[in-house]
Amino acid sequence: MDSIPKLGISSCLLGNKVRYDGRHKYDNWLVETLGRHVQYVAVCPETECGLPVPREPMRLVGEIGKPRMITVNSGIDHTPRMLDWCSLAIARLAEEELCGFVFKSKSPSCGLEHVKVFPVGGGTVARKGMGIFAREFTRAFPLLPVEEEGRLQEPLLRENFIGRVFIMRRWLELQRQGLTPEAVMDFHHRHRLLLMSHSPEACRFLDKLVNDAQHHKKQDFAQTYLRLFMQAAARPQNPVIPDSEP
Repeated sequence: MDSIPKLGISSCLLGNKVRYDGRHKYDNWLVETLGRHVQYVAVCPETECGLPVPREPMRLVGEIGKPRMITVNSGIDHTPRMLDWCSLAIARLAEEELCGFVFKSKSPSCGLEHVKVFPVGGGTVARKGMGIFAREFTRAFPLLPVEEEGRLQEPLLRENFIGRVFIMRRWLELQRQGLTPEAVMDFHHRHRLLLMSHSPEACRFLDKLVNDAQHHKKQDFAQTYLRLFMQAAARPQNPVIPDSEP
């Protein structure tokens, strides 16, 4: 029987009262619908790095690509504390064999995109930042499906995310059994029509890659295959007519 995929998730989305104001951001669909089919691993960067509940709100300040996480009123810089915790958390999460992560939007620690970044000394506020933990997590696990809870309200994005989560679960099961060229080729043929619906070009390229698998180093081949597959699977899906030949 297939194992239940594990998903990391911002703890407040499960109803845990860990936010700066002592409240939560319970998401009904994530808990009561998707939650029946996955196992969640709850993460709250701000409380887990040692900050209290409630606490002074924080915001991102400085460069968009490398902002600081600073309290709004007192100006305390919690960036070193957060980065130290991120290193430990990412090592721990690597052992969980996650199949994806759902982040809390707009959070200075968990927001994936459009997080406000305030300039030092005033000026125009940018809206293109990424939360510090979200940034470190996606750097460490670039192939894992990730989304924010708000974007999962859109049906096509939701369907795409769930599909990639279950693809990753099947890949991890394959990895436990052994990523032999023959096993990857079987995985490819079982997912070929799905891949074709996302990107015919990527599908044809991966056809050639798996057919030439014996000429590649086993680990390099598997990682290259997965990277290209997951990049293609993230694209919008379109209906396709199957090829006459596999």
